[in-house]
Order: sequence, then structure tokens, then C-alpha cells
Amino acid sequence: MQNVQDWRERGTEDANTISMRICQEGHANALALNRECNQIAVAGRSLLKVYAIYSDGFTEVCNMRGGKNQNLSYSSNDVAWSSLDSNILATAATNGVVSVWDLSRFGQKKQLHVYNEHERTAHTVGFDIHDPHILVSGSQDGTIKQFDIRNEKSSYTYYSNSESVRDVKFSPHMQYVISAVSENGTVQLWDLRKGDKSILQFTAHSGPVYTCDWHPTKNWLATGSRDKQIKIWNMDGKASLEHTIHTIAVVGRVKWRPDRTYHIASCALVVDYSIHVWDIRRPYIPFASFNDHTNVTTGIAWKGDNSQLLLSTSKDSTIYRHAFKDATRPALKANAQGASLGHRGDISFARKIKLIPTETITHGSKINSFVNRRRPTNTDEQFHLAQSDVCQFILKPSVKEKPTRPKTRINFCNFFFSTLDIQLRRKLHI
Repeated sequence: MQNVQDWRERGTEDANTISMRICQEGHANALALNRECNQIAVAGRSLLKVYAIYSDGFTEVCNMRGGKNQNLSYSSNDVAWSSLDSNILATAATNGVVSVWDLSRFGQKKQLHVYNEHERTAHTVGFDIHDPHILVSGSQDGTIKQFDIRNEKSSYTYYSNSESVRDVKFSPHMQYVISAVSENGTVQLWDLRKGDKSILQFTAHSGPVYTCDWHPTKNWLATGSRDKQIKIWNMDGKASLEHTIHTIAVVGRVKWRPDRTYHIASCALVVDYSIHVWDIRRPYIPFASFNDHTNVTTGIAWKGDNSQLLLSTSKDSTIYRHAFKDATRPALKANAQGASLGHRGDISFARKIKLIPTETITHGSKINSFVNRRRPTNTDEQFHLAQSDVCQFILKPSVKEKPTRPKTRINFCNFFFSTLDIQLRRKLHI
């Protein structure tokens, strides 16, 4: 075994946050954890390695692209680890080849099967979480292949009627059922025992869908798209939209956070290098963010059931193990007050909740205070459901003025909030 050259501890004595630079040319396109969560596989155009995860760093266990193994079948878009056998890996290659690897094999001959059946690029692979022998793949050719890794050929082909299948995931709640997302914006559910037609299909996004992930405890499916949205679908019966998260960039990966019902992590395909963790009940600002990568993040995975550790890889050729306590909290920096001026001279003002009694304003109407009186629900860590007052000030025109011929006149409205010790002075043209 070879120690990775460039890893370092960051900040904490117990090595909760560790970064490492991969000693290879090129970058990783995907990562996967084994069942015990003590090894990580990273795969890319010129990279296919397995590292052991220790408290003080990473150690290279296996390099499947060493020596003369440099053909296109090793150039990977995705990697998946069997959920039941820690020696079995699968990769999806840029030339359409799906490979199965057995790490228990001696020497360099670890490639167990080479399935050369897709006509175009293979984007994704995934193992059945119930049956260790069943593997599925999705391709640019619009097909989904099912393999029994004990056999030399695929067992069945499912036709999505789409130009490209970008991600496929097995449902943890319904055995034999997979979800598939496509570039035409659709989501399909397939029962692997009924291959002639999908059991459910619906349009989820206005652009290509690149990723999906099943919630570990609820029958929810998360989808991420080029439209910069993450959508949460309730899959009980017909799919119904539960939540929509608005991000700033094309969504490349999503992954539910273990032991946190409403938390989901995401990374972008372009522009945004950060990893964001969202509370789906607060769709416009991340609950937490990791800003360590210096290029686009290409893979994310929570360390098993540990909701405090997140692993990621990137086009900057690094792997990070992030400690959640080191994440930044964008919500804590957000301004809790806001004001807006309408074109008719109306002013709306929002602030942190505190009841303001109804008062009368000179030359104006009463302050209408609308207060949300619901008690906030219990949430974890620093997150809470924000509540606020919304106050609206409406100036009444003078009775001497004709409504059909508005005159240019300046009124000064003085509003004083003793709780904020702020005096607002605005010039309104009526």
C-alpha cells in the first residue's frame, strides 16, 4: 500500500476535516463508499482507485489503471459499490462499456466482466440494495440495462423513449423498482419484473434532469436539473410535488443527509464550486455550505449513517472529508429586515417578529400589522423557522385633489418604530 502524498489535517485534533490531493493526472468524475464506509472508490477519465479511510488520512489500496490499463473502458463517468459485497465494484465508461470489478482478485486482473452493450456513453451504474447480483446502467442511447453479474450478458433492456438516461437509482422502499431521470426532463419508475413499460412517468423539470436520490425513510424522490432547481416528489401513488429548492447553478448531484429528515446535499455542474446542504423547508438559502473545492464538485457521499461527515471529489483533483461543524452557515448572515416601495406610494416593511400595536399615522392610513402567531416547530442545530411582521403603509390622497388629474406634490411621512429605534423618512410623489 502506498500513502497518499498530499493530505493534511485541518483545524481539529481528532482530524474531523481531512483533505487530500490525488497523485494522478486528471480528475475524478464520481466517488462511492463501500458497505462498511471505510473505503472510497474514485473514478475519472484517467483515474480508478480505491482508498482506505483512516482518522488521520487516506491510504491507497488499489489502482485499477496502473501499468498498461489505459484503454477507454477504464475512462469512467460513474462508479458504484455493491451494498452487500465490499469486493465488488462497477463502473460506467465514456465508450458505453459497463465493467464489474472484483477487488479480491490477485494482481492487476480485477476486471470480472466487461459488458459492451450500450451504443453510446454510459452515464450511471447502480447495484440493487436487496440483491447483490443485480446491476443496472443508464446510457446516452436512451436505454437502461439490467445485468446479473453471474452472467456474461445483460438480462434485459428497458427503453426510456428518451435521448439520454442520466441517472438511475434503486428504491429503498419498493423492491425491484428503480427511478430513471432523462435529458427531456422526465422521471420514470420501472419495475424490473415488468420491462415492457414504465409503471410511472411524469415531467419533473423544464430542462434536462441530471440526478436523483431516494429518501432513506420517506417515499420521497429528489431530482436535480439544469433549470437550477431541486424538487422533492412524494411517490405515494401518483407523484406529487412537495418542495422546490432554488439554487444558483445547474444541479449535478443530490444526496439526502442521514438522520436529518429535511436535509439534502447538492453540488453544481458549473459555476458554483461549493457543496450546499439545504433544509427543504427553507428553499432559497442553504442551511450549510462547504467551500473547500477550487473547481466543480463532481461527487458527494455521506459517510454511512454519520450525518456529520461528508466526502466529496472535484475537478481540482482532491478528495475532502468535511466535518459538518466546520461548514459555513449562510442563513446566519442573512439580513432579517427588508423594505419595499410600491409604485403607488405603498411601503412594505418586514422585520423579526415582535407584535406592533395598531397606530394612526398623520396624513395616512392605519398600520396594518399581520403577525404569524404559530409557534415554531422544533428543528435541529441552528436552524429555526423564521417568523416576521409585515407592515404596510398606504398614503391617502388629499380630498382636494382630483383622482383623474394627479398633481405633483411631496408629502413627508414619518414612521417611528420604538422597538427598532429607526425613523423612516421617504419622499412620495403623488
